[in-house]
Amino acid sequence: MMRVGVVMGGPSSEHDVSIMSGLNVLRALSVLGRHEAYPVYITQSGAWLFGDRHEWLSPTEAIGRVDVVFNALHGEYGEDGTIQQILDQHRIPYTGSCALPSAIAMNKEMAQNILEKRGLRMPKSICMTAQNTDTRRILELASPPWIIKPRSRGSSVGVSKINTSHDLPDAIKKTLSVDTHFIAQEYIPGREVTASVLENTDGTVRPLAPIEIIPPENADFFDYQVKYNGKTKEVCPAEFYGAMAKRIQDVALEAHDALGLRHYSRTDMIIKPASSTRRAPEVYVLEVNTLPGLTSESLFPKAARHAGLEFPQLIDHMILLAKRG
Repeated sequence: MMRVGVVMGGPSSEHDVSIMSGLNVLRALSVLGRHEAYPVYITQSGAWLFGDRHEWLSPTEAIGRVDVVFNALHGEYGEDGTIQQILDQHRIPYTGSCALPSAIAMNKEMAQNILEKRGLRMPKSICMTAQNTDTRRILELASPPWIIKPRSRGSSVGVSKINTSHDLPDAIKKTLSVDTHFIAQEYIPGREVTASVLENTDGTVRPLAPIEIIPPENADFFDYQVKYNGKTKEVCPAEFYGAMAKRIQDVALEAHDALGLRHYSRTDMIIKPASSTRRAPEVYVLEVNTLPGLTSESLFPKAARHAGLEFPQLIDHMILLAKRG
């Protein structure tokens, strides 16, 4: 029996989502009954609270009480290499990717450079700060609409879809309220799909069934509110057949490998339909998630369930991966 510390919360814009993931993991561990599970709650100010009694401990003290850490953090601190460096320093095994790949994947600008060099198609984009914002560059990038999003955030926090140049300043201001850099990106119309990959205990990696995401009719795109209000339709497996279904899975595997990730990941994509000038649909990568959500509404567990892994078994499998390294 292992002592598993489930780390959740954190000084992140995704603090609340992380708590939902962490509590869901703790429930799964309780169902399994194979491990001693301890909540490790990190406050928004960065304090560490251990166990049901919420003991205030230093990271070193908290980590020293467990054999393995289940990383249920999301966003900055948990997904950008910070917590991974702390755990590496203490030689504590943990779920998810290592520090450097996590940091690279969290930085959408760096990740895009790597993925495009691997030959994956991505929307045209530029990265700017408050100091070097130049809306003319956005106008030259592509015709509207545009997507304005933080460089290093997840769960669609701070993301806007903008239809006119008049709305750009407010969207940029919104994004810069949660990050120091923003990315302006061309909008690619099409079907939104996400595909996860999961490592096997022998080190090989398998693709899971793609899931198509169909937001409510009144939703402009799959933003933070739409993700967690339970009104989005999710089709698992997505209704893509033959070569296209395999292509989506191959892209997820390629992205996972290109960024040097481990254990699991989820790649979000847009399938741009064929047209009179384009014979076949095109797959565009939007971003790669190194710590996809583990809430009751999350997509990665749904894909795993379709593959025959119920949530408690999925969590147990991930702990085994962490112990293996």
